[in-house]
Amino acid sequence: MREQSAYVAEEPELRNLKVLFSLMVFLIITDFVMPQYFGIHIGYDLTCTRLADLLIVLYMFLNRKILTHFGDMVIHHIFIIPFAIYLFVSIYTMVCRVDINSFFLVFLEILTFYILVYGIRYIVGWKRAIKLSIGCAYFLGIYGLIEFFYGQSIYLKFFSTVPNSVANSYRSGFYRIMGPCGHALGYGLLLLLFIALACMDIEKDEVYLFKRPFLIGLLYVNVFLTGSRSTLGIALIEMLLIVLISGAKNIKKSCIIIFFLLVALGGFLLLFGRTGIGRYVMMQITSVMDQFLGTSYSGIFGADTTTLDNSEEYRKYLPRIFQLDWLNPWIGRGVSRVFSAQIDGIYIKSIDNFYVSQYIKYGYPGMIAYILFIVVAIVFLIRAAWKYHSCVFKLVLIATVCYFFNLWWLDALQTLKFEYVLLAIACACYMWKEQMMKCDNEQLC
Repeated sequence: MREQSAYVAEEPELRNLKVLFSLMVFLIITDFVMPQYFGIHIGYDLTCTRLADLLIVLYMFLNRKILTHFGDMVIHHIFIIPFAIYLFVSIYTMVCRVDINSFFLVFLEILTFYILVYGIRYIVGWKRAIKLSIGCAYFLGIYGLIEFFYGQSIYLKFFSTVPNSVANSYRSGFYRIMGPCGHALGYGLLLLLFIALACMDIEKDEVYLFKRPFLIGLLYVNVFLTGSRSTLGIALIEMLLIVLISGAKNIKKSCIIIFFLLVALGGFLLLFGRTGIGRYVMMQITSVMDQFLGTSYSGIFGADTTTLDNSEEYRKYLPRIFQLDWLNPWIGRGVSRVFSAQIDGIYIKSIDNFYVSQYIKYGYPGMIAYILFIVVAIVFLIRAAWKYHSCVFKLVLIATVCYFFNLWWLDALQTLKFEYVLLAIACACYMWKEQMMKCDNEQLC
């Protein structure tokens, strides 16, 4: 009831806008569960997210009071400065490289983020947004198991309606699930965000790793099935961080459950270690060890160590792109041009590093502007967590740090929209709590 009182104090008529409410719910759900390759191709790809954005913007233009309210929120939002700088860089890149997508894609991402903040704060409510997101996590967690046993992407088979280069992915003879994303690595990034959501107890406002034991189990199994070594390693680090920020009682319970799970895993591997599934589990665990320790134990369990080593060696060359003298460091190449380079005989084409990719597309100004946004977001979440001690800020902080940390080994792969949903929830929650504090101080509520 207190959450509804915030709507009354802020903008009473927003409680009765059923069409806008439906559009906002549609945006949140389709953002998570619908792939980028599903939509209508009309010169550009009209995906579900873009369709929702278009309809919401049209609705706002028909209701000038909401449009003014939305614009005022954007202007005073904490991320406006880094986003404005990033948008400015995208504009001059578009002009210099004659590449409208360099601006268009950035503009749409920022617009979607602010629509999410506004919709979650004033229309849907941050608690409902969390519940919707958790519902999507359950759906995709179950879907991931079905996809693995099906042996190919069901999304790609039935929902590929716009031109794309997405293909089923395999490693060491095993299929790698990719959910609604265009690659298994992208789905791994989404799972890192879902893990944080699964640990939120919004009723008690506390962090507990096993708040939803079935869901957290589904998500970690899905992480295994993506075949992403970096994501699996970071997901385990995320688990440790979540346990550490839990209350003393929940830390104790989590440690006991983890201990018994490890015993159960050990027993499973002793009994079924020679079977296909047992070897697959050991291959994933040892491949993470190999990545961080420089060993090759995963080869014992069937991993193609040559491919893994080549992948690791390839990534080491990516930061050397900063040293290429033929790349303009101040004006990027834009997003539409294909990049390739040869460094010490190694042919570089796939840029599996988000920050290097930003440098190629937008030069140092764009890369620094986006890093500034990341820093501002993390500082905001730290301050919010310190001020309100809310599980929302703590877990979104952990998810955000893990997500952007993992982007050192991966490109974003069209997954930034997932991170923006979590940030929008945190922003909406913070705005609501600030309003409640103001009302309490003024004794108006």
